[in-house]
Amino acid sequence: MKTVGIIAEYNPFHKGHAYQLSRAKACTGADYAVAVISGPFVQRGFPALADKYARAEMALRGGADLVLELPVFYAAGSAETFARGAVSLLESLGCVDFLCFGSECGDLKPLLSYARLFEEEPEGYRQLLRSYAKQGFSFPAARSRAAEEYLNYTSGILPCTRADADCRYESELLQSPNNILGIEYCRALIRRKSPIRPVTLRRISSGYHDTSLHAEFASASAIRSSILREGLTDRTAGQLPAASWKILKDCAREGRLFSPEDFSPMLFYRLLSLSQERLAAFQDISEDLAARIDNLKFQFTGFTAFADLLKTKQLTHTHITRALCHILLDLYQEDFLRLKEADFPVYLRILGFRKSASPLLAAIKQQGCAPLLAKPADAGSVLSPVQRFLFEKDGFAAHICEAVRVCRCQGPFIHECTRSPILL
Repeated sequence: MKTVGIIAEYNPFHKGHAYQLSRAKACTGADYAVAVISGPFVQRGFPALADKYARAEMALRGGADLVLELPVFYAAGSAETFARGAVSLLESLGCVDFLCFGSECGDLKPLLSYARLFEEEPEGYRQLLRSYAKQGFSFPAARSRAAEEYLNYTSGILPCTRADADCRYESELLQSPNNILGIEYCRALIRRKSPIRPVTLRRISSGYHDTSLHAEFASASAIRSSILREGLTDRTAGQLPAASWKILKDCAREGRLFSPEDFSPMLFYRLLSLSQERLAAFQDISEDLAARIDNLKFQFTGFTAFADLLKTKQLTHTHITRALCHILLDLYQEDFLRLKEADFPVYLRILGFRKSASPLLAAIKQQGCAPLLAKPADAGSVLSPVQRFLFEKDGFAAHICEAVRVCRCQGPFIHECTRSPILL
């Protein structure tokens, strides 16, 4: 039995995702595909468009055999945190042979080269990184320039010296989001000395940030933007599998489609109730950023607008939105450091599975090293203290979204511990 793992957000699940699942199974010869997906909040720090159960059902109907939730501490983290948490989860299954991911370059060799560089961090690279950081570049830009210069110099591609500016530009490869995530997946596998083999597929048609719906496979960003701006129209229907379209229509009818602005009142309340000192305790918030948030909080008009206001040359918009998400969800740096020291512990929260995948579930139960949680009510008896901590944070994130739905629709509150996996 061969199994391929896929790490995704499916925000929402579109035709490009269905293509990837099909190709992942075909090129690896896998019998089963396991999808590890973000829960209520995604890696950019925003709420997912649809709830995690809806997206799990989309994935199952699109070709996945088992869908597991990535704990929110990792799902709403940096690319490195996201990747390390997700790889830890896949490895804990004990039966995953491949990790397949999309990338703009479609070539594993350069991705592995950067992954080894970032993992080993030779002194020459670190010096360049510090130099660019001191010049005021954001961390992603500084890292990209330092990596490009170091690899060019060590491989002799260019006569790159400190007096020669010819190679002092950002790596094109490191300017593409899926390449960056792919590098972090490879880096996590290298760090763990994992037997899981990475496989990459070239992204086709639109790019990650492309807002056009005219491409053969439009990006999730374009589809989300269209839905949030215009609603569910025929234009977006053409970019989604029929099952995804139906599920999204059901979510819209039931008040289960979310935008960042739905959470603005909650976030503003949090900002008003926290001191600068307490703000600095959250994950990914420095003392400087905490001071900036505290100084500007009375100019708050909404989630996205406040992130725009906080953005600087050194801090990317995505870094800011993640920081605000951590405030909203009560995710503290001290807790994250404990999780990091424990090598990114996980538990296996089943969001959905196919009945035909019962041999896969049996293999996980036999070979896995983390408890499989199908019924949330069983968490107290099957999870360790650190796993229960993760579970409680995931439950809180889900309840934040449920509170938005209840206020919008005036329906009964559905507690996370009463939810069951999607079964097809």
